[in-house]
Amino acid sequence: MKLINRYSRVHIISAFVMMLISCVAYYFIIQTILLQQIDRDLKVEEEEILDYIRLNKRLPMASDYKYQQIKFEAATGAKIEKQLVNTRERSARDGKYEPYRRLSFPVNVNNITYKAIVYKSKVETEYLLRLIVGSTGLLFLLLFVIIFLVNRFVLEKVWQPFFYTLKELKNFGLHSEQSLTLPDSQVEEFHELNRSVSQMAKRVTTEFENLKRFTENASHEMQTPLAIIRSKLDLLIQSSNASQSEPLQSIYNAAERLTRLNQTLLLLTKIGNNQYREAGAISIKELVEAKFQQFEELIKVKGLLVNLDLQEFKAIINKGLADILLNNLLSNAIKHNVENGMIDCKLFDNELVISNTGPELSFDKNQIFNRFLKSNESKGTGLGLSVVKEICDAFNIKIEYTFENVHTIRLVFGAISSN
Repeated sequence: MKLINRYSRVHIISAFVMMLISCVAYYFIIQTILLQQIDRDLKVEEEEILDYIRLNKRLPMASDYKYQQIKFEAATGAKIEKQLVNTRERSARDGKYEPYRRLSFPVNVNNITYKAIVYKSKVETEYLLRLIVGSTGLLFLLLFVIIFLVNRFVLEKVWQPFFYTLKELKNFGLHSEQSLTLPDSQVEEFHELNRSVSQMAKRVTTEFENLKRFTENASHEMQTPLAIIRSKLDLLIQSSNASQSEPLQSIYNAAERLTRLNQTLLLLTKIGNNQYREAGAISIKELVEAKFQQFEELIKVKGLLVNLDLQEFKAIINKGLADILLNNLLSNAIKHNVENGMIDCKLFDNELVISNTGPELSFDKNQIFNRFLKSNESKGTGLGLSVVKEICDAFNIKIEYTFENVHTIRLVFGAISSN
């Protein structure tokens, strides 16, 4: 969930709950106020009745008005208590029961006790209460709508600098030639965020460039001493006797492997640093056919049966990396094959599928593209398929490995051209 939506939801729910509680509280407050007003009117009627009795020594006339009734009842012997209660009485106008506030109290006329009862209708009061609460509810609803619109549009504009910063961060890459530039914001928090992010991006870019230069320089500088070591070992092997030849050959093989390892690591670094940016439409069919011609002697030595089913297809990829990609895949299919085995290569639509016979992997197939992972019998560096994976990632090529009696590598090219 987006931050602004989460904030809006919390804000709107909080406002709704507060308004709901306020409406309920407001209803009871207004009801209490109106009820107190009725009670004051009843108190006035009580005082008027008592004043009339004191002056005239008799009961006033009973009355039945539209919203008020006064009547008197003779005492039945029980003690009469003053009471103020809510009740429902039948209306003299239409015979319907309506809400009333009833005040009953004792009066004494010529030593005779009567029960005076005053009814005050609550119809107008309840109508007024509904009118006030309804109007207030409409105002609260209007306020709720205004809060929603403010959260929907005004706050979205307020948060615009944040979304812009987020967008720039998504588009920012260490390989980009343009530095991360974020505008100033009048909001202090966003201004501080942009300043901190810009500083962090500069530090990361600088450290990345330093690491890239160090890796390239270290790999490059290693080539010269390795070449000297191999050259000197060649001379020593040629001039050595039989007892010295075997250990010298082992040293030479180790130096050769170290050279290949250094070259491969340098290649991985360059691919990771996006130094192979040049890309064009490369005919995968022609490249596969050329690679099989290069490996023809090795294929014959192992007695491998090759089945080719290739359709014309062009992919957008760097030519040098495409050569390395196919070279590693086909050399693996040959080296890790069995005597008199099979290699099946199909190219159709935007897919290249290479299958070969060979012993099952001695490790988890899900880790096949990990660096330095190889079978116990392999004499390679364990980086061949890692290079393949790096190239595929760099050019949006999907790669999959499966094993069902034969090893199968499936490439699905992203950028394609069929002509």
